[in-house]
Amino acid sequence: MFHQLVTAAILGVIASGCGAGSGGGWSEERLATRAEFKGIFFLDPARGFVVGGSYFIDGGIIGVTEDGGGNWSFQSGLVNAKAGFCLNDIVFLDRFVGIAVGSHGVILRTTDRGRNWHPVLPYSGATSHFFDLFFLDERHGWAVGFNGVVHTMDGGLSWLRLGERRAVSGNAIHFFDPSLGLVAGKHGRIHLTTDAGEIWTRVTEADRTGTDDLLAMTFVGPMRGWAAGSEGTILHTNDGGHTWRRQHSGARGRITDIAFVDPNRGWALAADRSTSSSVILSTSDGGATWREDRRVEGELLQSLFFFSDSHGWAAGERPEHGAQALLRYQAQ
Repeated sequence: MFHQLVTAAILGVIASGCGAGSGGGWSEERLATRAEFKGIFFLDPARGFVVGGSYFIDGGIIGVTEDGGGNWSFQSGLVNAKAGFCLNDIVFLDRFVGIAVGSHGVILRTTDRGRNWHPVLPYSGATSHFFDLFFLDERHGWAVGFNGVVHTMDGGLSWLRLGERRAVSGNAIHFFDPSLGLVAGKHGRIHLTTDAGEIWTRVTEADRTGTDDLLAMTFVGPMRGWAAGSEGTILHTNDGGHTWRRQHSGARGRITDIAFVDPNRGWALAADRSTSSSVILSTSDGGATWREDRRVEGELLQSLFFFSDSHGWAAGERPEHGAQALLRYQAQ
């Protein structure tokens, strides 16, 4: 996702996972909604956004905070869709222009700091659902979903399908330059393109990665990256995604999101639906070992964002009754 790159471009800092052992801690903030949150983005330590949806909410939901996550205001009914519609990811290209993607092939765009959002791709667009969004710079971006990858070269105003229909699908996407990119998805599959998405080649082997679905992917620089997913799966690459090897997370549930602040320090979310709980994991050795940072009862955490090693946020779904929760990390 554009999380790391866009924050660096806007404010000259690295945005990623908070640093293990940095002396900080996680606190819990209650939100006045029952929505399920799939994506988080912060422009600075104060101003941030969450996106999601719910069967109790028509047309998706976007929340905005001006105080780092202590207080939120929400917009719902962003598209003409019934309950169950969900926005799955969000990025801002600068302080005014933002993009959000979600169900039914919907892509929304704002040019006024998130006050108003407008569809830029119809429901009959290129894919049934978009799960992940990545921008290389303020013009070049990609979205991936069930039925393929779409690409923009004008900051999200227009989008084109890459390759043949159903050529590649996935849950997470990352590009290193306009030609070289990766998609991670079902059954441990990671596909690589070197020609801007016309041809995708599988780089993982089924007998090595198993059938676990991959849900998230993150990179620190052009070589070191991680992909994560169901059954506690974490894969690691040192060669820009050409080869991958497993890391032992020790988690029972699905690794729903993962982020690193540098090649050594990172965080991951593990959600276990059987116990209606989540664990925030951290590493200080590049994922060779992971430890439990915090256990969260009654919450299935699904989205993770770090502005710096001092500020991080996590949110997700609350399967039990009660107010939704957002987890906030601040260095002490």
